[in-house]
Amino acid sequence: LNLGREHYSKMMRQRESANSPSKTNGISSSLSNGHHKGSMTQRRPGASQRPPLFYLFFGAFVGIISYASLRPTGKVCSMDVALWNAAGSDGNAIVTITTPPQYYAYQPDIKIKASKRLFSKMPKGKERNFFAHMSKICHPMVRALRDQGWHKVDNKEDARFIYTYVRETKSYPLLKSWQRYNHIPNTAAWNKKDNFANGFRRYHEETGVNPYFVPETFDLTVKNEKNQFEKRLFQEGGLDHPWVLKEPNVNQGKGITMLGPQSDELKNVLKFVADQEGTRYIIQQYICNEMTWQQRKFDVRVFWLVASMDPLIVLYIDGYVRIGNADYDESDFSNTRNHLTTHTFLGEEGKASYEQLNQKLVDHVEENPELKGTLPTDPATHVRNQFKESIGMLVDTFKRDTFKTGPPLAAEDSFEFYGADCVLDNDLDMWMIEAQDDTGMDEDHYFRLDMHHQIFYGMGLVLSEIWDKQAKGLPILPLKNAGKWEVVYADGWRYKYDEYERSKDKKSCGLK
Repeated sequence: LNLGREHYSKMMRQRESANSPSKTNGISSSLSNGHHKGSMTQRRPGASQRPPLFYLFFGAFVGIISYASLRPTGKVCSMDVALWNAAGSDGNAIVTITTPPQYYAYQPDIKIKASKRLFSKMPKGKERNFFAHMSKICHPMVRALRDQGWHKVDNKEDARFIYTYVRETKSYPLLKSWQRYNHIPNTAAWNKKDNFANGFRRYHEETGVNPYFVPETFDLTVKNEKNQFEKRLFQEGGLDHPWVLKEPNVNQGKGITMLGPQSDELKNVLKFVADQEGTRYIIQQYICNEMTWQQRKFDVRVFWLVASMDPLIVLYIDGYVRIGNADYDESDFSNTRNHLTTHTFLGEEGKASYEQLNQKLVDHVEENPELKGTLPTDPATHVRNQFKESIGMLVDTFKRDTFKTGPPLAAEDSFEFYGADCVLDNDLDMWMIEAQDDTGMDEDHYFRLDMHHQIFYGMGLVLSEIWDKQAKGLPILPLKNAGKWEVVYADGWRYKYDEYERSKDKKSCGLK
């Protein structure tokens, strides 16, 4: 493709030289988008002029043949991105992606297998077939599969690996036993804000394990919880804290109202909810003393993968930072949008890589040395460990509701890729606001190209290895090709960050 680019550029220079009286032989010129110099020679009078596409296709053909002959055998190569740096000096790609992904994943030392040998009815010749919707949001997964030797087919019936962005529930009962579809039934058990909070409350009551990372939440459509909140508000100091009123079944920043401490809106919130017939509400304590990113509110989206449900295996991987659109003021709750980090549809919203977050955490501890004695490890690992423990507990909480095989799923097993949105306070304590079964994969920042490569290339390797071991009846763990994916749940085992216990003394905000 590089040769095709050069052939096409050369042809255009020759064409310009022939048509411009000011161009003469021997005049040196630089190509603005390719960043190389060459002499421009006039086209000979009477010489035949091939059409531009001839040079483009000829160059592409030569480039492909050259690549195939020079590519090392037996070695996976990089292919994800071909982005040119128009402002650079040498025309090289501005994004360098290495394959396979960097390895540092943690794995537990346990031996688990599928309940039986899977893929026993796998038709020969279809082991590496995949079907995917070719919308832009599916491209990262498609790129990874193609580079790992998977073959794209036009019909779902011929595919072992089926990948769609939109959840097609009608497909569940139509799947063959050997097919794997990237959607798991009944994610509404935790994807809805009210179910999310109620599930963790039930988990706490049944196990005695405290989901410390979930903000205090009440379902105002449940009489008992409404009464508990009324007591919390008027008898237990709740009026001195800010709260967030949410409609549980909407996303993207909609249906959210901030209620400042001692405000009339907070004092009358129960009456307001009672007047909204047919609308469900939950109310959640606002996280105070939040870390900011250049004076703006931010949250962290992390990702997790249910790679198998027989046995249940879940992995975690780092995500990225989403930055709000306005200066953050914990004393002003009059403008809800100023307390959101995304979906405000304003140009000031920003994003940052997880590597930038790691540096931010290190800088934060340097600026607040009193934290050094409270952290069991370095700041970046400390925060990541909380993310990992929260995902493991989330899976343990909802495994009976969602993460199980059987009807309506006709396939022996399934998998799915999810997200979770979290905030950090200045004590470096993490809070999970919600989990997502619908994660956008925009590539509007260069760091996201590399992030998507780490996520989806690693995902392809993980799934392929698990499926191979399930078919052979072998122990699933340890995984040899986990990339940056880290196991946080495996057949009843879950990751625990026992070295740290956060302080219960959290200061409020909003009171002047």
